[in-house]
Amino acid sequence: MEPVRWQRRWFVLYDDGELTYSVDEHPETIPQAIIDMTKVLEVTTADNITSHPHSIAITAPDRVTFVKGTCPEESKWWFNVLVAFPKSKGRHKRNATFPGGQATTILQAQSK
Repeated sequence: MEPVRWQRRWFVLYDDGELTYSVDEHPETIPQAIIDMTKVLEVTTADNITSHPHSIAITAPDRVTFVKGTCPEESKWWFNVLVAFPKSKGRHKRNATFPGGQATTILQAQSK
């Protein structure tokens, strides 16, 4: 496995399971990628895989995306929110989720 190269990204999770990320927090910025959380197989901690504390693996059928928070509390918050989607597989109305109602940045790395 190649070494993981971390890049700062802005994440937004919608109630319908769409997780988007982009280079900044501005709503007009086009997302770099979209992860359909309703198709994700599992969400797990990834510290032992990435050798980075506070990291999470989002395993989809076609790729694994690694994310990490800037602190333990942020990672735990995102993990608890993201881990619910592979279990629910449901579609809901579309609303955005932001940690604590405030802007949040987490770091992202992707492995194909």
